[in-house]
This record gives sequence, C-alpha cells and structure tokens, in this order.
Amino acid sequence: MFEDLTYDELRRRANIRLPDRVVAVLTARGERRALATEEFAYRVDERPYPFVYVISATIRLRDPDGMVLGVMEPGQFTGEIGLLFGQASVADCVAVEPGEVVLVPATVIADLIHADPEIGDLLLPAFAARRLLLMRRQQGMLTFVGHEAAPLLQRMLEYAERNRIPYRWLDPADPERAAELPGPPGDGASVRVIVRGRHVLDDPSVREVARALGLELATDGREPVDVIIAGAGPAGLSAAVYAASEGLQTILLDDVAIGGQSAASSRIENFLGFPTGVSGADLAFRAELQAIKFGARIAVPRRAQHLRPSTIAGCYELGLDDGATLIGRNVVIATGARYRRLGVADEERFQGAGLYYAATALEARACKGLEVVVVGGGNSAGQAAMFLASRVARVRIVYRGANLADSMSHYLVERLQRAANVTIETRAEVVSLAGGERLETIEIRAADGALVRHAVAGLFVMIGADPCTAWLAGALRMDDRGFVLTGDACGADTPAPFNYFQSSLSGVFAVGDVRSGSVKRVASAVGEGSVVVQAIHARLAALRP
Repeated sequence: MFEDLTYDELRRRANIRLPDRVVAVLTARGERRALATEEFAYRVDERPYPFVYVISATIRLRDPDGMVLGVMEPGQFTGEIGLLFGQASVADCVAVEPGEVVLVPATVIADLIHADPEIGDLLLPAFAARRLLLMRRQQGMLTFVGHEAAPLLQRMLEYAERNRIPYRWLDPADPERAAELPGPPGDGASVRVIVRGRHVLDDPSVREVARALGLELATDGREPVDVIIAGAGPAGLSAAVYAASEGLQTILLDDVAIGGQSAASSRIENFLGFPTGVSGADLAFRAELQAIKFGARIAVPRRAQHLRPSTIAGCYELGLDDGATLIGRNVVIATGARYRRLGVADEERFQGAGLYYAATALEARACKGLEVVVVGGGNSAGQAAMFLASRVARVRIVYRGANLADSMSHYLVERLQRAANVTIETRAEVVSLAGGERLETIEIRAADGALVRHAVAGLFVMIGADPCTAWLAGALRMDDRGFVLTGDACGADTPAPFNYFQSSLSGVFAVGDVRSGSVKRVASAVGEGSVVVQAIHARLAALRP
C-alpha cells in the first residue's frame, strides 16, 4: 500500500482534488476567511493547527529551515497525518497571493473522517502519502546530530523510523555535512536533537522528544472510557480497530512504537491476503490509519505502570509512567513480549552499536557489504536472515538446537538452505563479544566445543521473548513464566461474564503474545484482538443497570 509506492505516485495521492460535495461539507463546518499577502493561516509549532482548503488564494508551506514543502492553489488543501494526532505544525502556512480560504479545526476533520466514509477515503490516504513524502525528503521535523556509534543516536533513529516521524541525521564526522551542522552536542552530551528547527535538546529521552513534538495524550482521569488497550502490536491494533469501529470509546497506548515486535519484521510472507509479503512496519501503519479513521485515540510512547480497581464501580485505573491515570470499563492487555537477551558480557554496551534485536533497513544500512550473525531458530530469525542476505556479504545463523525445522516454517528453512551467502551452524552459541565503540568480533562455541572468533559488522539476536507483565505483578493471575492466564486456566472462581480471553479479573482481557498459551503468530494475534471485542460488549452489557 505504501512502502513500494514511487515518489511520483505518493505525490499523486497527496495532491488529489476534492469533489464538490466534500468541499461543501468542509465549508459548512469551517470558517471562511480572507487572507492578505504574507498573512499566516498558521505557524510552525502551532497546536492544534487547522486544515486549510484554498478557495481563491495561493498559500505556501515552509519549514523552519526554509524548505518549501508545497504551494497550494485554489482547489487544494493542507494537512498531513500529524493533524489527526494533535501534533504541532511543522511548517508556516502563509498566503503568497491574496484570496479566500476555509479553516477547519483538526477535531472537526477527525470527526468527518470517522463519520463520512467518502471524506475518510479521500483524506486519510492523502495525509499518509504526505507523511511518507516528508520522510523521503528527510524534512527536518527532527534533526539528529551525533556519531553513528552512539547508542542514544540508534535509539532515536529507531524511534523516528518506527513511528514514521520525518528526520535527518547529521554525522559530525562527515566533512561534507559540516556546513549543515547546527552545533555539536553540548557539555559531554553525545546526541543533539533539534525539533522543528527550533527546540534544541541535548541527550534527551524518547519521552522528551515526543513531548516536544506534541505527542502527549491529553487525558481526563475523571471520566471512564469503554476500553483501554495497553500495547500496540498486532493484537492491540486489531482490538483498537474493531472496538472503535463499533462505536466504543477506545484509547490505545504503547511505550515504544506502533506495531510492537512485528514492526521490526522486514517481510511477513504468510499473512493472509499478502501473497508477495508485507513488512511489519507497513502492516502496522495501515492498521494505525484504520484505528484513527474509526476514532481511536493513540498515544506513543506511554507506558502502563499499574492496574487496579477504580473507585468507580466496575472500572479499572491504569497508571501511566508520567503520573497520569486512565479509567476504563474494560482493559485489554496486549503488551506482548520483549526480546530475550543473550546473557553474555558487554551485551548492554554494544546494544545499538553492532548488536541489534531487529533487522530493518536502519540496522542493515550499518552492515552493508559485510558479514553479520543472526542468533535464533524461529521465524523472526529466518526472516531477518533472508532480509539481511540481500544487503550484506554473508549471513551466519547460529542456533542452539539440532534442526531449524523444529522451530522455523518450512518455506524459510528451504530458502535459507538454498541461499548462497547464508551459513547455518546448529548446536552452537555465541559466548563473548568484543570491540571498541562498536561491536567488532564475537566468539562462537561450535557443536564440537571448539571456540571460533569471527569478525562481524552486526549481531542480530532473535532468541525469543519474555512477557511484558512486570507492571501487572499482584494484580491478576499469571503462569510461572509471567504470561497472563485467561479462560479456564484462571480457575473455577473466574468471575462472570466468563470469556476465553478474560483474565482472573472481570473486564480485564489478555490477547496476543502476552497471553499464556497463545500462538506466537501475527495472524493469531490479529484474530484474538478482533474477537475480544465481543467479550467487551458482553462486559459493558453486564455493567448496565
């Protein structure tokens, strides 16, 4: 839908003309205003900023670096996906020829996209195409200044890539970019982040960058919503789409990025309806647009800290990491699992500097033309190895088991065995890491016990995951590995209304990888997320007098 589109096709989708009926609706819901030459419709950093439909003026969009993002003439309109997220404007919108425009509040546009299918089908693809154009142009919504080896820089790049935030990266060591540098990081900092060309942050956290972008979720802890979904992987996204589409007040949150672990998959080839495969990031972006279309409120990064009964009968409080509290009549736990560590010395030191837990274009770029090692024997490891094989000189798979076929899909095993630049080592494990600022060598214990040292550009760890349930300790029943128990597994005293996905608390459900006994596949997670909405309706019915 998006990732394979050419630049010209994105431009075509971004610059559609609206039918007369849609223009009439926008005019009726907006404010008609005359703009003089050099008069602003809105400015950089304005939040919220309006959607602008041009009647007779000519307006120009210009970012803080002076880059012209577009010139809108009569019949055209402004706005991109950030308008629906409540983000601050990334550009000045100024009239270069006088005339009339219609200003429509962002909340009205969001309501129309949800309520009017024609408007939604026109504006959502246009907004999405404009966001992707901003990314391809490396428009400076965010500018990162830092050396490639800095782990913080890698975390920032991952956050921007996975959340589709336009950015550019300037390496202080690159003499060709020296004239563009807005100044190196100050006083011992490793990374400088410039937000919309104006706000300078040295060594910020991801949360601080999100706040500067205007990505905070405005919450009102006094009034409960129908459902709070913690975790925006395939299961959580599916639950959000189906709940919101059925008119339920829905809040979806995640502490990293939309898509969960699946967003790091370079190509998912066995997902129904995608015979040529789809990247996890593209699948997540589509689902995110669907959730927005139906009115779900999305917040990233926001981390759930605790779950407890509310003082409002039948409701629960979900505490967030910034001290805010959400209240929901139902809670869906879809926090999935986090990547399991190797457990060797210096693993933390090399994370993001040669050692990775995902294999996307971002990580592959640092390893182009060199040798890498993939550790693991599941489908994630197989998909990563095939993706990397097309971008690096050699891929070595290291698997502790005896046979990849025991844990990996047949089609992946066959492809790996046929790939000329892929080597498979079974009954082997990585035992040590070494290097300076970046990972340079690893030591592998082979099947015969011999220790062999290899020079590598990257080590990709795909050895399973542990459930993200520490925040639920003492709140509900879990199995001995920390996965949430649901249905019959909760015991005979499970409260009504009983449901297969209900935890030991009435109105609290678990779906996807976080659920004990779940099938660790994208398709099954999507299915669980959609089916759990039926149980939410039953729970809401039970709460009514």
